[in-house]
Amino acid sequence: MNYLAHSFLSGTDDLLLVGNFVGDFVKGRNLDVYPVTMQQGLILHRFIDTYTDSSAIIKESKALFASEYGKYAGIIVDIVYDYFLSLHWNSFSGVSKDFFISGVYSILQTYFHVLPPRAQRVLYPIIYYNWLQNYGSLYGVQKVLNRMSVRTSLPNKATVCVQVLRKHHYELEQHFLAFFPGLCDAVDAEIELL
Repeated sequence: MNYLAHSFLSGTDDLLLVGNFVGDFVKGRNLDVYPVTMQQGLILHRFIDTYTDSSAIIKESKALFASEYGKYAGIIVDIVYDYFLSLHWNSFSGVSKDFFISGVYSILQTYFHVLPPRAQRVLYPIIYYNWLQNYGSLYGVQKVLNRMSVRTSLPNKATVCVQVLRKHHYELEQHFLAFFPGLCDAVDAEIELL
């Protein structure tokens, strides 16, 4: 799951969302430098990643991208699943996607001062290029991947990714639809325990 799904799965608490959103930027166990609810969001992010990585369905999706992306196939699947969440947004949320995304950006800007430095550096490009909205189209997915390849070690194969996504669109969509409701249920249970 990438930024859209992590945000969506955060419930209604702003700091929980902040922690869940920036989870990839915080390593190690020393979370005490962050507010308590943000720490819970970081823990939730790790729970989502562990749950996702252990799924047989996710492994099937990764296999479709493995020949081109190798060890990065998981990152590609995270982005592809955000694409499908965007397409099926109304099946999972009663809030308009535009309103939700605007709210996420506003919350992250409000709590900018508590974000880890690496997250602070990428936040405004994410907002400026409207990544969360870009997940809603193949062209947008390609733009997100191109930007990621500039700032990370992700290979610049965005065109190939979109070709694979087009070729296996139905199969990947079915994977997402089979996987995501179970993840939502697991996250709801995990939030109750935080």
